[in-house]
Amino acid sequence: MGIFFCGFHLNAQKYITKEGNIELFSKTPLFTIEAVNKKVASIVDFGNGDVVATTLVRSFKFHEALVEDHFNENYMESEKFPKASFKGKVINFKDVDLKKNGDYKITIKGTLTMHGETNPVDAQGTITIKDGKVSGKTQFNVSLAAYKIRVEESYKKSINDDIRLSITFDYAPLAN
Repeated sequence: MGIFFCGFHLNAQKYITKEGNIELFSKTPLFTIEAVNKKVASIVDFGNGDVVATTLVRSFKFHEALVEDHFNENYMESEKFPKASFKGKVINFKDVDLKKNGDYKITIKGTLTMHGETNPVDAQGTITIKDGKVSGKTQFNVSLAAYKIRVEESYKKSINDDIRLSITFDYAPLAN
């Protein structure tokens, strides 16, 4: 599901993380949904900008066990749809000077698959270069309806259709 990069050697092409971070958030006057997933695996190829990421849906952790159970059983149906994945590209990666410290705006395009549905993603992000290390982040909303995630009628006013995903990844060179 995630997208970004941190800490790599500039001469390598492919980088990996197994500890990417995705935070989900939604707030209504009645209910706040917050969860963190620190077990997102991703590979990025800096030679062509290709990015893939995947996570187990059950890796999202909530403050309250009951909310986590409802998330997995009633909404995400984690037994039936155990994984979420992203496949895409950093469109303007060539605009980033990996040898020069600074913040670079980027565009990510691809597809996000979760709950058995695949939809396009077009997101803006930032890559920060500092002393040879690269950090990146993005944030975008996903629609529950677009992924056919059903919300019981009694909770429709308590849960927004749009859920914000905030994504950060720390990458290391992929060993040959």
